[in-house]
Amino acid sequence: MINRNSISYRLEILSRYLSYIGNIAIAGMMFLTTADVAGRYFLNSPVLGAYEITEYLMIILVFSFLAFAQSEKAHISVDIVFDYLPSRLQNILNKFNHFICLILLLLVTWSGFNSILDIKRSNEASTLLKIPDYPFAIFMVVGCLALSLQFLSDFLGVNGSGRENKS
Repeated sequence: MINRNSISYRLEILSRYLSYIGNIAIAGMMFLTTADVAGRYFLNSPVLGAYEITEYLMIILVFSFLAFAQSEKAHISVDIVFDYLPSRLQNILNKFNHFICLILLLLVTWSGFNSILDIKRSNEASTLLKIPDYPFAIFMVVGCLALSLQFLSDFLGVNGSGRENKS
């Protein structure tokens, strides 16, 4: 039984909702690209700012799926030699990997937070549509923070049910 008040359960919900946002972003990109191509070739009038909007949707897309992919263990791994190591050594290497990834992601998150402040202060915006850049930087930081929390959960060896992982 999953404890609905546990941190790992809340992390699972966060990563799942972020993935829903990513699904909406990819659907938006698909419809926008279709409308842009149809407008360009059939009406001789492409969608204004389609390239800029696609760039912003790509940021949402990438950073919304990172934590979910980690929670599902769906990231690519090369395990040619790893599978032949003793299980105790595999566990140690997994913990080390999760710790290093956690530290690096916390640094990326911190740097991203500082970038948000700089972007907001300088009022950076897209060239054509003048869409402010900082909300998308916020989304990047939220995605990196969620991934950091997932790495912390993996490092501590706790899955969604609150029990320790065997692997």
